[in-house]
Parts: sequence; C-alpha cells; structure tokens
Amino acid sequence: MASLAAAEPLASRAASRSPALGPSRSPALGPSRSPALGPSRSGGEWRRNTTDAAQDTQLRSVDLDHVIKLLKSSDSKDLEKEQLKTLKKVVKHFENGLPLKNVAQITKILNLCAEKMNEQEAFTEPLCELILLFGLPFQKKKSSDEINYSVEVSQSIAHLGYLMRVPSSQVKIQICKCIVSFYNMELPQKLLSGYQPTSASYKIQMAEVGGLAETLVLSLALVENQLIEKLWVLKALQHLSISGRNCGLMVKAQAASRLCLYLNGADPSGQLVFRSSDILWNLLENTSKEDVVNQLSTLECVHALKEVFVDLLLHGFRRCDYQLRNDLLVIATLVAENPAVPMVESGFAELLIVLATFTEVRLPNPLVKGFKLTYSYEDFEMKKLLFNVIAILSKDPSAAQLLSENHVMPALLYYVKPNQRPGFHEWSAAQYEELQLHAIAVLASVAPVLVDKYLSCQANTLLLVFLEWCIGQDPFFGQGNSFHGTGGCGNKLAQMRYGLRVLRFVVSLYDDAVNINLCDQGAISQLLDILKYAANKSEEKESTLLLEIQADTLFILSVLCDNDLHRKELFSCEGIAILIPFFKMDPKKLYSGLGHNCLLLSALDCLWSCVIGCYIGEDYFIEKQGIFLLLDLLALKEKNLCNIILGILVEFCDNPKTTLHMSIWRGKRDQTAANLLIQLWRQEELDLGVKRDRYGMIVDIKKPIATSFQRQQKVIPVPANCPTFAIMEISESIRAKIYSLFCKLGFENLPGLSTKDFVTLAIIQRYIDFKVGEVWSEICAEIKEEFRPVTSDERTLKAISKVSEGIGRTVVALQIEVLKIQQEQKIQEEEKTYKEIQATHPQRELINKSWENVMTQTSNYEALKKAKRLQKISIEASGSKANVQNGPVHSTDIKKLRTTYSNFIDDLRVYVRGGTGGMGYPNLGGEGGRGGDVWFVARERTTLKSIREKYPQKRFVAGTGANSSVKALKGEKGKDCEVHVPLGISVLDDDGKQIGELNAAGERFLAARGGLGGSLATNFLPCKGQRRTVHLDLKLIADVGLVGFPNAGKSSLLSKISHAKPEIANYAFTTIQPELGKIMYADYKQISVADLPGLIEGAHANKGMGHKFLKHVERTKQLLLVVDISGFQLSIKTQFRTAFETILLLTKELELYNEELVTKPALLAINKMDLPCAKDNLDELMTQLENPQDFLHLVEEEMIPANTLEFREVIPISTYTGEGIEELKTCIRKSIDEQAERVNEEYRKKKLLLLQTSKEE
Repeated sequence: MASLAAAEPLASRAASRSPALGPSRSPALGPSRSPALGPSRSGGEWRRNTTDAAQDTQLRSVDLDHVIKLLKSSDSKDLEKEQLKTLKKVVKHFENGLPLKNVAQITKILNLCAEKMNEQEAFTEPLCELILLFGLPFQKKKSSDEINYSVEVSQSIAHLGYLMRVPSSQVKIQICKCIVSFYNMELPQKLLSGYQPTSASYKIQMAEVGGLAETLVLSLALVENQLIEKLWVLKALQHLSISGRNCGLMVKAQAASRLCLYLNGADPSGQLVFRSSDILWNLLENTSKEDVVNQLSTLECVHALKEVFVDLLLHGFRRCDYQLRNDLLVIATLVAENPAVPMVESGFAELLIVLATFTEVRLPNPLVKGFKLTYSYEDFEMKKLLFNVIAILSKDPSAAQLLSENHVMPALLYYVKPNQRPGFHEWSAAQYEELQLHAIAVLASVAPVLVDKYLSCQANTLLLVFLEWCIGQDPFFGQGNSFHGTGGCGNKLAQMRYGLRVLRFVVSLYDDAVNINLCDQGAISQLLDILKYAANKSEEKESTLLLEIQADTLFILSVLCDNDLHRKELFSCEGIAILIPFFKMDPKKLYSGLGHNCLLLSALDCLWSCVIGCYIGEDYFIEKQGIFLLLDLLALKEKNLCNIILGILVEFCDNPKTTLHMSIWRGKRDQTAANLLIQLWRQEELDLGVKRDRYGMIVDIKKPIATSFQRQQKVIPVPANCPTFAIMEISESIRAKIYSLFCKLGFENLPGLSTKDFVTLAIIQRYIDFKVGEVWSEICAEIKEEFRPVTSDERTLKAISKVSEGIGRTVVALQIEVLKIQQEQKIQEEEKTYKEIQATHPQRELINKSWENVMTQTSNYEALKKAKRLQKISIEASGSKANVQNGPVHSTDIKKLRTTYSNFIDDLRVYVRGGTGGMGYPNLGGEGGRGGDVWFVARERTTLKSIREKYPQKRFVAGTGANSSVKALKGEKGKDCEVHVPLGISVLDDDGKQIGELNAAGERFLAARGGLGGSLATNFLPCKGQRRTVHLDLKLIADVGLVGFPNAGKSSLLSKISHAKPEIANYAFTTIQPELGKIMYADYKQISVADLPGLIEGAHANKGMGHKFLKHVERTKQLLLVVDISGFQLSIKTQFRTAFETILLLTKELELYNEELVTKPALLAINKMDLPCAKDNLDELMTQLENPQDFLHLVEEEMIPANTLEFREVIPISTYTGEGIEELKTCIRKSIDEQAERVNEEYRKKKLLLLQTSKEE
C-alpha cells in the first residue's frame, strides 16, 4: 500500500464549478499518467528462454497460422517448450510494430494463450508480452489499410476488455497499461520495411467503434476487491471518458452508479475518489446530464456522495482535498436538481443547508461540529455552491420544512443590508459583494416558499431600506466582476436588480398580507423613486440591466395597485408622469434585443393595473395625451402589442374624454383612428384565414366571420357549461375589441375612410350578430349529431339559420351599394376632369389668336417702326433730364457703379478656430504666446459668394502662439486670421442665436479667441483655441426696398430708375434672387434700391421661401410697394385679388413677419397704367385708399392687417411707356431726404439734452 500511495500523486484540481452553468472542466484536468503499478516484468522461465533465443543472429519470417495451429495442439512438456519458443519469436518479430493485416491473427493467439494460462502459469509472461504488442504503433502498407482493416482492428481492441476475465493481476494491469498507451503513442525507433505507422488517433477511434469502454466498465465487477487493479481500470476509463462516444457507452453500462459506489472505498492515497469523480465529470460533460443524474439518484449513491463529502470536509487539509470536495458538491448539486433524488431522506439536504447558514445564524449544530471555514478561495467557492443548493432545494416542497427549521431566511436576509464595511469576517470586499448578490438572488427563490417566515423576519422592511440605500448618494463602488454583479461596476445597480427581483417574486404570489405590509411602509412612493432613478440613468446610457430594473419595478407596482382604488390614486400623483415617456419610446428600439419590448409590455400592464378604474388617474393620463400615444403605438401594428393596447383602449372608453381624443387623433398621412382599427381588423382576418374577396366583401354568408381553424373543427358535443369554439375565439380576439371600440366611437360620420374601409365597416357593425349566428350554428350541429330533433324544433332551427343568413345577405347588399356609389363618384370625377380639359381649349384658342396678332404686327413694317419709336422715347424718358447749367457734362456711366448679384448667396456656414497657445518653459517659468484670434471684418464690395469661392473648405484657423524659450521667455502671439465679410452681416451660432452684427465698413467681430499659452497656472501646457461653427447671415442694406407680388413690374421699374439689368419676363417669379441698383441724380446723389423676389400669400410662414426674402426688407430705410393696377392672380388655382386687396395682403404679410416693418416710411407705385381701364381702376383704388375702413367689410377677415401702411405718396406709373418714372424718382429723393433730416434733428436734440444734463451735474 505504501508503494501504491507513492505511485501517483493527486493532480491539482480546478476550482469548483457552478451547477447553474453546467459542469465545466479545466484544461489541466486530463487523466494523470503515473509509473507502472504492480510487479515489473522480470525473471522466470520466460526470461531464460529469451536469453537462449537471443543468440540467434537473424529471425526468419513467422507463420502466424502455423503458430495458431501449434497452440491448438494437445499439451505435452516438449510441446509446451516449443510453443513458448514460438511465442518468443512472434514477440521478437513484431517488436517494432504490428501490421494491421496481422492484428486479427495476434488476437487469436491471445485467446489461445489466455485459455492455456488457466492451466499453465508459464503462459502468463507471453500473454503480457503479446498484449504489449497492442500498445505499439500499428503499421500499414498503404493509406487505405486503415479503412480496409477497421472491422478486424476494432474487434481486436475490444477483445482486450474481454481478456479482463483472465484471473491474473499482471494481465489485467498490462491490459490497462496498453489502453493508456493509446493516448501517449511514441513512434518506434525502426519501422518494418515497406510500412508506415497509422495515424495517432487510429487506435482511439477503433476503441470507440469496438465498444472497449463499455466492456471495461463491466469488468469493474471483477476487480471490486482488488485496489491496485481497480485503480488501473479507473485510469484507463479516465482516458477513455475524454470521448463523448465512449462516455455514451459507459453510461449504457451504468458507469455513473458503479463509480459513485466506489467513492467511499478504502484508499489511503485518495486516488480512488479522485479518479472516480473525474470520470463522473467527464460523463456529465460529454453525455446527457439527465441520464447520468438518473443513475446517481438512488439512495445508495446519495449516501455515498454524502459520506465522501463529509470525510473530505472534516479531514481534508490539502488544497487538492478542498478542490475535490467542491467538485463533489457540484455533482451533488446537479443530482439535487432531479426531484426524484432522495436528498431529504438521506440527510444530505439538511447537512448542506446547515453548512450554508451556520456562519450567519451562529447556532451550534452537531452536523458541522468541529468544522471551521478557512476563508480560502476554495471555501469561498463552496459557500457559493451551498447557496446554489438552497436555491435548488427551494423548488422541492418536501424540503420547505428543512429550510424553515434551519433558519435559511434569517441567514439570507443577513446580506440584505448596505455595504458599510469593506468585508465580512475574512472575506475580501469583492468576495463579500459576490456572496451578497448571490444570497439575494437565492432569496428570490426561497421567499415565495417561506412566506410566513419572510414576514416574521420583516423582510419587506429590510428590502425597502436596502433599495433606499441603492438609490442614495452613499459612496460605494461595486466591483462588478462576478456573474451576479454584471453591469454593477462602480454603482449599486446589481444590488438594486436582485433586491427588486426578490420583491417581484414575492408579490407575484398575490398574497394580501405581503402586499399590505409593503404598501403600509410606503412602497409605492419608494418604487416610483426607483423607477425615476432608473429612467434618468437610462437617459445617460441605456443597458439591459437598467431596462430589467424598470420592468421589474413596473410589474411590482402593477400587482400592488391592482383592484385597489386608494393605491391607484397614490400612483397617479406622480406615476403617470413617469409612465408617459415609456410610451414615447423610439419604435426602432423594440428590435434592439436589449429588452425594450419587455419594458414596453410592463409599462402597458402597469397602465392597465394602476390607472384604469381611477377617474383621477384616467383624466390626468388623457390630459397628457396618453390616448394619442397609445394610438401611435397601435399604428406600429406589432402583433404582441395590439391586443394589449386595444384592451386598454376598451377599458378607457368608459371615460367620455377617450372617444373625443380618439376622434381627433391623426397618424402618419393623416390617418384616423377609425381607419387604423379597420386596417387591424383586415390584418387579423388575413392571419386567421377568414374568407374575403379582393374588395373585402363576404364570401360565405353562412359563416361570414369564421376562421380557418373553426371551419376545420369537427362537431364535438360539449357540456352546457363549456364554451364552444365561437365563444372561445372572442376571449382573446382582436376583432372583439375593435368591435367594442367602434361601439363607443359610433359607426356613422367617421372621417378618413376609403370605400374599402366602408365595406369592412359593414362587417364590423354586424359582428355580434354574426357571432350569435355562429353559436346557433354550433348548437344545431351538436343537436343533429346527438339527437334527431322533432319537426317543430327542426323548423325553429332552420328559421334561426335563415335569420343569420339573412343578416349576411343584408351586409353583402350594403357592401355592393357602397362599391356602386364609389364607382359612380369615380365616373363623376372623370367627367369633371374632362370638362376642365374642355374649358382650357377656348383659352388656348385665345392665346393662339393673340400670337397671330403679334405675328401680324411684327410682319408689318409700319407697326415695327412705330414700336421702335415708342421704345426710344421710353429709354430717353427713363434717364435724368436735369442738366448742370454752364458746366461740363459728366457721364453717369461710372465704372463699377452698378451692383448686381449673380448666383446670390445670403447665408454661409463656416468653421472658425482660434490658434493654440505656445508651450511654456517650466525651468525658467517662461510663458508661451497666446494663440491668434479669428476676426470678421466688414468691407465694401465683398460678397459671401466671393468668400465661398476663395475658401471652398470654409475653415478659418488662426496661427499658433510661439513657444517660450531661453531667448524669449514670453512667446509671441500667433497670427490673427481676418475674414472680410460684406456689410449687413449677422453672425449666428448653431442654435440660431445672434452673437454679432456688422453694418458699417471697418467694423470687427471676434469670432474665435485664441488659446492661452502655457504658464504656471496651466502646468506650462498650452490651451487650445476656441472653436465653433457660425452662420454668416446677409441682410441687404439699401435705402429703398421694392415689395410686391410676382409679375407686378418691380424688375422693370428697377431697370428704369437705375442702371441695374435684372431679368425681365412676362411670367411670375422672374426674380429669384435679390437685385441691387442705384438711382443717380444730377447732383451725383445716389440712392440704393433693392429689388426683392415676389411674395405670395403665406410668405410670413416661410411659404414660397418667404423668410429668405423678407429678411432683406428689415435693413431698408423705406419701402416702395409696387402694385399692378389690374390686380393679381398667381395661377388659375388661386383666387384673383384686386389692387386694393393686393395692398392689404402685402401689408398683412409684412406685419405677420415683423410688426416693425409696417412702421417704416412707405411709398406706393401703381404700375401698368398703360393698360385699358387703368384710369377707372385708379380712381376706384384712390377712393378705397382715402377711406379704407368703408371697404374692409368687402374683403376676407384674414386679409385685414391690424395696422395699415401710411403711404407718403401714391404715384401712378407705367414701366412700359415711362409714365410717372421721373415723378417717382423725385418722390423717392424727397422722402429719403426728409427721413435723413428727421434723423439728424433727433440726433441734435439728443446731444443737446446730454449737454444740458452734464452742465446741471
């Protein structure tokens, strides 16, 4: 025994494995290999024969068939010697390897030797040597030999297991050594001529095919009382159990139960326990865990596990003993998962429970007398495994009494407290945190089983205090490095997660005592605080953990508030405001896989349980537009959400405000609630297989709403108290809920429905009638199946069936009528369109006739000559007629006088960055230079377009400050970056806030400040410069701004009074960008005039790019409204406006955009006076302008401005003939001069007032 104990030391085992994760193996835990056990091969007659035979210099070929024949011969002394000599030659011949073709013959020789050994011990040594040949590499001539000889080889290797019946320890040990050598194959020093070794795993594969493992397991019964041989068999099984196929064969041979009974066998070395447990682990890993556990479920096996575990627990002192103890505990845990295992009857369950709790409750118990924790890593792992056992036992009703008697609840509640100390006893902070989380997780399983104990220990109070600490500001940094601590690194979220899980499991029992106890301690208010805390954390960074916390909290609130009005009112105070954001969730998150779907379902459940039924809560939820949010979610058409949301809406419809909100809700593309519900109805019928035609009409009037499932069901008579298929279909049917909602909304005057919707609505309206018909149909079928009804009953049943069919025919007729009306409307629309097309034909004829007149005029020389003369007169009239008396004549064609804007840009987004400061000089205290600044400088004759062309990247970066050095301790400032911008620039940040303005030439604005240089304050490190993106918004600065509707003649007017050349044409929106021109007077006075693109109705709301054009009006000193005397009509689709209405509309648009625009001085130019009836229209307009109040009742109220413009002058003009142009220029000059004089006078008065005030002081 001493030699056996020293033969093979126990290999170091891996740490214990958690049963929750299934058995796991350390890579280092392969079968250990030790020196040969048992007597060595030496001495005897075989040795002497070998010595004599060694003198042969060369061996001739061995005829194996001859050897077999020789061994079969009858025994005699001389023949025995010949047989032994021949066997020696065989062994010698194959000492470098055994060819595959000879394996079967060698196996026959083995069998013959085994038979002879029973009578003659001299054959023991040859038999061992022959077995050793199977441990040498097999050799093949060609690659296909491995396949060709696979059957013979697998049978031969399997036969090694059958040789275990030979009553010789030496043979049995040699067989095990041979099997072990399969896994540690070494190439021979010399190969047979023309042969090569087989693949390294060939023997292992053949052993699997031959079923060697199963035979070897069965052979354990032959060595039951022989320790050394048993250890060798276990070692061989260790190697074989690496393969899943071998493990399956071993389980088939009941290996698990056999090995378990060997665990507590006598073995001072401990190898028996080690090897047996190692094989059990392999079986659990590589085969069906259920099959292995079933074999270990007998009372004898559980007793064996318990005894060996207690022995290692009390007498193990080495680390390997601790690890082996934990391995056995994992196996016991897996076994305990099977409810049929007698854990309680064997006393093993009580032992494990006491062992798990004795350190927390500190009560003496004889089961653990003399045992103390060493607080090593192995003991820490054992503690966690024991907690796992408690969780598993809590699922066994028979173990509930044990859990209660052994104080499991107080022991677990010991960990439900704030982590005020860094550790517990000798556990580290990280270990204690892991144990705490594990204990609370186990408490969630135990608490529902021991509710009375839970209440008596005041667990609710402890949990609420613990959760209060979780959301508090106490300094605590979770380790987050354990399975239960996932997501809890640096926070207390993991503790909160498992604390809430305990409450969830407890309240899910719907025990009134537990729920009342919670609510009496203010749990609802505290849970709302937790929900708010988790929601705020999710806004910072979402995680699966936070979503789970929110879902659990919502579930707990749902259970607590269900069917209790007072609690619902408590929840409604602040709970609805917290609940609303969940319904605003981005629909894309539902498919993220993080748990948003579960969270939304929990929120809907909470709404159902905590709000519905409480009128205060319902009203507040509706005020928060909750119905709109529910309909938005319903519009997603998610199958798992629709049923719940429809049920909630049905419950909400008891509140009269709900139907109003549903009626005014509008979804995408102006979808109404009625249209949405009908779409859901159609989708549900499609899913259920209800028959409909392509228009949605009824196909089968006998079963108009029957599903495919209902049609397939056979007639099955059921008791009167059992619902039929038609009734059961209503319980969770979306269609039933949609019908209920339409009963609240009504079936008439529903907006936003198409013809197909009305067809479906006709079915929905008679849903309950169709359901009644289905029920009667089922009743009739059952009666006919069981009985033969009398004539009167049969007549009644037929009448009922006819009524149901009549309803179906009525609905079909109604649907046909709806489709007919739709067809008629379609025909009417087509006729109307055709009439419109016909109406345009005369207009085209008039246009063609006008064109013919133009062609006639242009083809007439006299007409062309007259037109040319009128054009010349018009050009001369547009120029200045005043001359300087007795002075030189100066040309007004001054170079660069005309300002035009091609490809006009009035907004530019640029990036600016101040320069980085220079490095400081720490040794001498030197300070780095400041970084350069970025400046915007206003300059004339600059445009945003030129900036964009010159700097396409639109990036402006100032220079870097100089570094401090020995020569210059104070570094120079970096070079500033100056950007020249046009006058009238407003500088805006990305939020649209104005941060600067440049109106005069030379004005400067600091856009980005340079960074500070490195100094003592900054640890001599430089600071980066300011960086941001800004918008340069240009508003033209002009003296006069032309305002009018499209095609009023603004561009023509600008070309007459200035040298600007804007585009002119006879269609609306000719001017698509602002144009700037200047009026030149005889005294060289210049007045700038801005021609702005035409406005349209709604320009104040940015219709037709109104904001882009109206902003330029803000910088003009005066307004010049240009109005067409004949009125204005943008297109045939818009309403015609008279000249008076045009003035009112322009004033209204200016007022709505900016009320200050109406206070600007204004002139009115009445254009196109060359048209017929212009004089009469002008007289009427002047009358209206003199007394506008008398005519305002004739126009629409929306057109009337609050304040009308007061025109200084009203000048009738014609840009075609030049009439009134000079008078208009004079009026503009006069108005500008008067305004300048008034501004100067106000300035003088202000200065005089300041001077008087300073003298008095």
